[in-house]
Amino acid sequence: MAQKDMTAKTLESYNEVFADIVNGLLFDGRAVIAPDELIPADKESHFKSNRKIYAQARDVSKYWHHAGIQVAFVGLENQSDVDDLMALRIFSYDGAEYKIQYNRKKKGKLPQCYPVITLVIYFGRKQWTSGKTLHSCMEIPEELLPFVNDYKVNFYSVREMTSEQIKTFTSDFKVIAEFFNALSNGEDYHPTHQKLEHPEEVIDMISVFSKDERFREEYNAIPDETKEGGISMCEIYDKILQEGEARGEARGEARGEARGEARGEVKGMLSTLVSLVKKGLLTLSQAAEEAKMTVEEFQVRSGLTTG
Repeated sequence: MAQKDMTAKTLESYNEVFADIVNGLLFDGRAVIAPDELIPADKESHFKSNRKIYAQARDVSKYWHHAGIQVAFVGLENQSDVDDLMALRIFSYDGAEYKIQYNRKKKGKLPQCYPVITLVIYFGRKQWTSGKTLHSCMEIPEELLPFVNDYKVNFYSVREMTSEQIKTFTSDFKVIAEFFNALSNGEDYHPTHQKLEHPEEVIDMISVFSKDERFREEYNAIPDETKEGGISMCEIYDKILQEGEARGEARGEARGEARGEARGEVKGMLSTLVSLVKKGLLTLSQAAEEAKMTVEEFQVRSGLTTG
């Protein structure tokens, strides 16, 4: 899981990718957040429990500044496995950020408070049914239900994204979404000719999440001068398919040759045994036993008949 987190964080840390993800998921692709308006935020927050201080780390988080004003804090959390307590986790992340604002505001170090927004991006294949709200993480007595505030996770499953939703992305994340959408739904992957801005990061993420090293191998085999001119997932995937077809043909030829050799050996053995039977050196039953066949089968295979 750590390696998956690292590859996703590395790609999403680029401002244009981060902005593209948020604009695509929250605003249907409208360029509400510009990449140059994003400033990296401290990924760690802290909380106290049993007189000890603990750190909790987000995947990727950034402050959104617009016209010199800090508008919002936005965090991304990547998941490849279902977490039925996800809402509790996100609630603790967001609460810690609001606590920081509270302390700074009370000390006069913060001009105005701002919203905290966290997006959970799920890359897994398994259906995620629970943990998207605070209420779903606990058993609440009916009498208390009206007084327990709920908390909803901004949850986005790549598997469930429509082609229209995926088209709202313009950065390398579009390639990521296309690949994992097809993979999770068991569909054929049809990459586009979109040039990758961060090819190594995209290839690393796809290789690690899909557990398929062919993407990294084919990318590494591409000459540096070709990479400098820009590379698309279509080019890499075409090479993987070509390699697969070549290996399939080679295996087919090898199996064909092996079957041919085996049939030749059997035919040669039968010919020898038939000759020995005809010369009276072996009985029919002895020849059948030598060929590991019944007498009837040996007669049919060798063409010998009694009489």
